[in-house]
Amino acid sequence: MNILIQRKKTIFALTALLCIAMSVVTLNFRRPTFFENMLLFVISPAQDGVTSITGWLEGQIDFVSNMHELERTNQRLLEENQRMRLELAHLEMLERENERLTTQIGLVSNYPALDLEFANVIASDFNNWSSHFLINRGTNNGILENMAIVADGGLVGRVHRAYARSALVVPIIDDTSAVSAQIRRTGEFGFARGDIRLWEQGFIRMENIDADADVLENDEIITSTLGEIYPHGITIGHVREIHMDPGGLTKHAIIQPVVDFRQLSVVKIVINSLESPLLPGYYDDIDDVDTEEEEE
Repeated sequence: MNILIQRKKTIFALTALLCIAMSVVTLNFRRPTFFENMLLFVISPAQDGVTSITGWLEGQIDFVSNMHELERTNQRLLEENQRMRLELAHLEMLERENERLTTQIGLVSNYPALDLEFANVIASDFNNWSSHFLINRGTNNGILENMAIVADGGLVGRVHRAYARSALVVPIIDDTSAVSAQIRRTGEFGFARGDIRLWEQGFIRMENIDADADVLENDEIITSTLGEIYPHGITIGHVREIHMDPGGLTKHAIIQPVVDFRQLSVVKIVINSLESPLLPGYYDDIDDVDTEEEEE
């Protein structure tokens, strides 16, 4: 850059000298002498060449200067883009944390009678809807086998194995899982089971429902009063389909769990679940049904 500027100064100086020489020659507006004609003959082409070179050099210098300015602008834009990316990542982290805290508050408010211990899912593979998952709480935190797990306002599953600092959980969508369940609206009993044929949809089945039972689509399915592992009244899911079984003595329902197992990251272990506490308000709907039947 300095070399180009120095050359530019030299060319400008040479051009100035040529202009002075031409001025001296042309001061006399009368007929030029032979010497003056020869000098003009030699200087004119040189002047044209110097003018062309000067213009070219000025263009090159402007180009280089513009390139440097573009590089500086580009660097500023890259730095600004990086700063905005960092801010966006921070905002996304805050949003996820807010969702996690909202979920925790919802769990506590939905089940105030339960003694809940929060845990993070640290390993899972729900690609085939059949895998157990690992949480970061264990016997050191008072976690025992068969303790119930809840999340997103509904039932997740139970502790299958408890280790010192972690625990293995079997979810209700696993085909080895079976939960004593009830229809909240009517109190009808059945068993909610994982079904390998429903894994892809993320659904489970409620089996052994009496053929005459009053079951409707969108009915809420909850844990029943007959279970020994799960507290009564925890939401399992909602009825999507109802089918009569062969023989016509029973029927089954397809249930969509309220928990999204593919997005599961935070759960709650029910510390007092082995005591099977009755959740507040559990009998409200059942009492209403009994009262209506008595009136009839």
